[in-house]
Amino acid sequence: MAELLFIATTIFVAYVIFVVLGGKKDTSESPQAEAAKPEAAKPAPQPEPAAPPAAVKTAEKPAKPAPAKPSAKTATKAAPAKPATTKPAANADSLKNPKTGEVAKFPASYAFAKRWIKDALVEEGLLDKVYKNNELDEAVNAKIQAALQQLRTLDKYQ
Repeated sequence: MAELLFIATTIFVAYVIFVVLGGKKDTSESPQAEAAKPEAAKPAPQPEPAAPPAAVKTAEKPAKPAPAKPSAKTATKAAPAKPATTKPAANADSLKNPKTGEVAKFPASYAFAKRWIKDALVEEGLLDKVYKNNELDEAVNAKIQAALQQLRTLDKYQ
């Protein structure tokens, strides 16, 4: 029974490899597929001569939509401004690393805080050292939470 399972698994793996690797080879190396592409491309140029009169009509119309496009670009430029206005609200729950510019969510627990936040607590003098997870107890956690709240208020990390 194990031999049959081994053979079936081997055949399945070989099939998957064939499909993944063989499918790519068939599309790029197949002369029939390459011949079908130029044949499919030949009918496309035939409708193009009929397209220029439509293009002339379209060329007249883009003059009117052209002002609409800059307004769309203006709207696109305005869109990034909106997230910029929402970022200060997000900054209330996040901290920014002044050295790298990385923004991290304010940690709920010291154990899950990013390394640079732990280092910043020590650099600012809010903690005496970076604590290991096995060193955390209730007294240390209270001290750390107070330090995190003080770090949150510093403009340097906003």
